[in-house]
Amino acid sequence: MIAEAREAQALWASIPLRGRCQSIRAAAGVIHDRADQIAELVARCTGKTRIDALSTEVIPSALAARTYSRLAPKALKQHRLRGGSLLFFNKRSLLTRAPYGVIGIISPWNYPFDIPLQSVFQALLAGNGVVLKVATQVQPVGELIAGLLEAIRLPRGLFQLLHLPGPSAGTALIEGGVDKLLFTGSTAVARELMAKAAGRLLPLCLELGGNDAMIVLRDANLQRAAAGAAWAGISNCGQSCAGVERIYVERPAYAEFVKLLRERVETLRQGSDREGDADADFGSLTLERQLRRVRAHLEDALAKGAVITARSRENKASELFHPALVLENVREDMLPLKEEVFGPLLAVAPVDGWEEAVRKANDSAYGLSASIWTKDQKLALRIACQLEVGSVTVNDHLMSHGLAETPWGGFKQSGIGRLHGLLGFEELTRPRVVVFERLHRLPRNMWWYPHHRGVYRGLKAMLSLLYGRSLGERLKGLIEVAGLFLRSFHSKGA
Repeated sequence: MIAEAREAQALWASIPLRGRCQSIRAAAGVIHDRADQIAELVARCTGKTRIDALSTEVIPSALAARTYSRLAPKALKQHRLRGGSLLFFNKRSLLTRAPYGVIGIISPWNYPFDIPLQSVFQALLAGNGVVLKVATQVQPVGELIAGLLEAIRLPRGLFQLLHLPGPSAGTALIEGGVDKLLFTGSTAVARELMAKAAGRLLPLCLELGGNDAMIVLRDANLQRAAAGAAWAGISNCGQSCAGVERIYVERPAYAEFVKLLRERVETLRQGSDREGDADADFGSLTLERQLRRVRAHLEDALAKGAVITARSRENKASELFHPALVLENVREDMLPLKEEVFGPLLAVAPVDGWEEAVRKANDSAYGLSASIWTKDQKLALRIACQLEVGSVTVNDHLMSHGLAETPWGGFKQSGIGRLHGLLGFEELTRPRVVVFERLHRLPRNMWWYPHHRGVYRGLKAMLSLLYGRSLGERLKGLIEVAGLFLRSFHSKGA
């Protein structure tokens, strides 16, 4: 597969960027035409609702196809580098970007359509071939993506869909010879991939887990904050790496915020959303092992003194229907505040000020994203610049992944590298600098051989010319540099 993708990539990279953009731009129309089919299949494979699938996967993917096609000419255009010193007035430098060749992508099960497709779009626009491995649980979605790309008439073999068990897929792609690997998943698996990639010095881009904090200030619109917490924490049954998990509320607003949050959570309806009524607010967990993880986090918190103060409506049609819960009386040593939950648990705690909230938010091995809820935009920016995360949203949460123009990635154990936006194109290409000599008709440069004391003195005079302490020292340096420069006119040196 990698060999076939590499052969097709040579042709694809030779196509003018305008042609590549036209192909990817057309994908938005195909997504539009197949929106119902995509949403239904994603919901069936993952347990999320069709509205979840439509709003967080189908629509963002269509937007991404158009946005990346618009950004690509700017991101990939060669541009001139401004000179750093008059001493090198004779040099002109251009920065160009070259595709890696074949990009390997390993994508997760929680957002099986949008996460891989956005990376596929950017990789293709940058002139790469792609081998995609989707999670085992969502292989039908991978086939749907392959069909979508076939509809936009890419060169045969440029995109390859790989079906292998998770543990062997990374080894297959690394040893098979991909030129870069993009991985979205757990930190533990990422460490294994890095170890395997080290032998080849293979570059990786890793989008890993999170334990996202939400900071609610006393002046926030509490109605909006409570509604946002419920959606960003419970959407996809909490199985979002950038979903709300920890909520820190300034004490004067705590009672009212929690009251509003409880009301929101207690009215949430959980269901399969497969009868066409779209009357379920959130769906199920996807995997049994994820259910066990959520239960372990909950049991740990309750054993250490946490209290459940709100619960969504029960639905026992499937064991994977875990209710949404609000936890209070939480402490930093409880699992929901230490590790990624990846489930419908919202842990809420009061703080005495935003400074305490920042300290607690940063007290985590993860640093994917966070949110600040306040009417004071200047204060929000000040707080955002102190949070150790890759993205911060103000008066919203979770949705920044859907903004194709914004870079996506995290600090600390939440990942390495950035995708999406202009930085995503930089991640998927290699920079190449081209330096031109303006005075190429001259036989030599002034520092070329043969060397002697005069060359040393002339080179040192460059420092005097630039950084001399007095005007006289600089003028003397100018004279000696000019003398050294005259060597350039002698074919045998002087």
